[in-house]
Amino acid sequence: MARLEVITGRDRQRRWSDAEKLSILCEAFGPGAVVAAVARRHDIRVQQIYYWRKKFSVAQPAPVFLPVSVFDDAVPSVDTLKVASDTPSAISVVVEIVLRDGRGLKIPADLDRGTLASLIACVEAA
Repeated sequence: MARLEVITGRDRQRRWSDAEKLSILCEAFGPGAVVAAVARRHDIRVQQIYYWRKKFSVAQPAPVFLPVSVFDDAVPSVDTLKVASDTPSAISVVVEIVLRDGRGLKIPADLDRGTLASLIACVEAA
């Protein structure tokens, strides 16, 4: 038998505390959860759950400007190569990686994977 709740008085709405709302949101958007099933279980509309999610969502942070260095893509002159030939990595291969959000990284090809992973995480988080 289905549960029946009778609401009397001037306010004919149920009142949910913020803690109850957040609990339902965690349940609805947890791994493997179906929002419609959670809404039925708590006897509320699916739209109400999405409204609460919008209400409690944290505002997007303002964009952050990152320092950028611009390099000339021209081939280095012979004089530059002579001066730089004393260093072990006079001419290094640079790889450009474009991330899902359109941001890009130009990194040396011999960069270790751990450093690359942390760089990508920092750029995606910014």
